[in-house]
Amino acid sequence: MPKLYLTDSLVLTAQCPADKYQEIFWDYPVGADGHIRSGSVAGLGLRVTAFGNKAFVHVYQYNGKRYRKAIGSPVLLNVASARLAVGQRERQLEAGENPDSDTEDTRRAHLLTVREAIDRYWESHIQTLSEGYRDGFALFVARWRKRSPRVETRRGHNIKRSYVDFGTMFNDRPFASIKPLDIERYQKQFTSPYSHNDGLRHVSALYNWAIRMQLVDMRNPCTPIRIRKVVRNRRDYSTEQIRQIARHIFYPVLEAVPEIETLSGLQKRKAALAKAVIQTGNDQMLELCNLMGILFLTMARPSDLATAKFEHFDLEKLIWHKHNTKGIKLSRSAYEYAFRSVPIHTKVAELVRAQRMRWPESELLFPSHRDASQPRDNFRRGLARFKALPGVPDYFQLYDLKRIAISLMLAGQGVSHEAISHYVDHKGNLETTMIYDLGLVDPLRPVTEKLGDLLGV
Repeated sequence: MPKLYLTDSLVLTAQCPADKYQEIFWDYPVGADGHIRSGSVAGLGLRVTAFGNKAFVHVYQYNGKRYRKAIGSPVLLNVASARLAVGQRERQLEAGENPDSDTEDTRRAHLLTVREAIDRYWESHIQTLSEGYRDGFALFVARWRKRSPRVETRRGHNIKRSYVDFGTMFNDRPFASIKPLDIERYQKQFTSPYSHNDGLRHVSALYNWAIRMQLVDMRNPCTPIRIRKVVRNRRDYSTEQIRQIARHIFYPVLEAVPEIETLSGLQKRKAALAKAVIQTGNDQMLELCNLMGILFLTMARPSDLATAKFEHFDLEKLIWHKHNTKGIKLSRSAYEYAFRSVPIHTKVAELVRAQRMRWPESELLFPSHRDASQPRDNFRRGLARFKALPGVPDYFQLYDLKRIAISLMLAGQGVSHEAISHYVDHKGNLETTMIYDLGLVDPLRPVTEKLGDLLGV
């Protein structure tokens, strides 16, 4: 296809070659005479058919796909006006808008493929939601929309998922042709009830949106599919288990480091490798215990410490200026220095100082070992060692430290429910605070023992 500088005279004289059914002359800075001219617009073309019909066309990309749209006949438009029209359409594309959305054939909307419908749903709705929701939607529905991590890590690299996302499974199928049997086939992949329900929820939301937007005229095919019942096992802790967990946190159990000075040769080399493994494990355990100690004594969420910085802690006045708290929205203005302050224990100040000595150059309290400017993403290995300690149950999780601390305060320690609710960012909502109550049994044991004494048994 020739590239020439379009002029009105060229539009009048342009003809389609005899061996073709159409020819497109693309606007280009170099004219037919070889001179370079300014004013050409990329994407503008003149289409000439074998029957002599002519039209200006615009070629563009939208959502990763290439489109070609006729914008007008040379009878109605000259070259200058065609260039202005293409320029206006390009500005719409730069703003993320489809220049042909108003003139789209409504009959074509009912022939959308599954992938095209997912992309439209993403552009109009999903991309305005939180990162967590976008990641979940991409995982179950549109894997090609998965965002790349900010920091390259090996986390999850070896995980082989046994299911295919909805968009990949029904990529080129017409969106309106999906039946409940197809949804059932998609849902049969999931062995976990959590994954089953999450996948069904995202696909159902996609079809609800399409029905509201009148892209499809049908019942939601996800409606006949029932969600799976999830039975959550309650993670209970006895008073003795709590004592063991607290003892391991504030008095960490470390493995003895072997001496290698008296060794030599290959034996010393093997011992040095074993020593390095032990030192790394001890270092992971110490940092994990610092994290758990702060979580325990402040009744904070693990996410609160993920973005906590050293400057947020006033170690002289024993105050933590908490930022980005989940329970209370402190300010709607991004430029305001908004935080809420809570008191901290002296042991928390000691643990913060220990982290400062560990990371003197970092702003974050628990930075990533790969990039100190990014937060630590997991404590998986250290937590596995901690669960192997005596008295620590296998179902222990970091979030349980907050539940245990709240339960201990609610079990007759003289602290009002309102004070605990405000301290843990529940806005004074006692019902939310009581959800965290583990219902510790041991504080009630003197009641039944006293009853037995009165009955003489």
